[in-house]
Amino acid sequence: VRRRPDGPGRAGVLRRMGLVVGIVILAGALYWLLSSRTFAVTRVESGSYRFTTEDELQVALADLLGRNIWTLSRSEISEKLGPLPWVRDLEVRRRLPATLKVDFREWEPILQVAAAGADQRSGPLVMRQDGSLEPFPAHLPAPGLPVLTGLEPVREGDGGVWRLPPEQVAEILELVEAMEDAGLETVCPVDFIVARPEGYGIVLQDRQGTLLVGREDFVARLERFVVARDRLEPGIEVDLRFENRLTVRSSSD
Repeated sequence: VRRRPDGPGRAGVLRRMGLVVGIVILAGALYWLLSSRTFAVTRVESGSYRFTTEDELQVALADLLGRNIWTLSRSEISEKLGPLPWVRDLEVRRRLPATLKVDFREWEPILQVAAAGADQRSGPLVMRQDGSLEPFPAHLPAPGLPVLTGLEPVREGDGGVWRLPPEQVAEILELVEAMEDAGLETVCPVDFIVARPEGYGIVLQDRQGTLLVGREDFVARLERFVVARDRLEPGIEVDLRFENRLTVRSSSD
């Protein structure tokens, strides 16, 4: 009896051939997906936006046209929109065969910032939610925002970005968030936030008065005012800097 030689046998050979054929087909399909003009981008859509101009957006996205829809990554599209100052983050979706949908969120301005050297022709200077300063888009009506005074922004270089003192940016953002959490704007809209050596003053609209809130624990202090507001006369200065105490004086004192 002779021993059969070792080897894959007929079934093994067929399996290997099938595997090779499958790899070739897959590679061909992948090559077709990544090179076919069927998937060349012919249209780029976006969701609604307010602060970014249409011209800026078209220039940023123009290079995407004609590119293969499968090879365009979110990071590459994000880099295209990166120079636009109001774009915060984005989501990319593909609608086959050749349409890209780019939805993005914009930063919101939270304060207008008084700056003696700012060129108002490019829009008043505003603070965004991340604490950076930008000219408000000139194509929109002037923003109805509280005005931050008492701090002079500086510009980095000729035509560079505007900045506030970094040690105070976090405080200002915390104060704006506290105004929202305490519901201050609901009961008394704010005209000005004034930076002072002893802290911050909040000037209310329609001569309703001024609130002194110091430099910390803003939410608790503003909530004390909101609770006591109906018992206070308009036009007064309310000192909220001391814990569990509310001091009232005439604004002319």
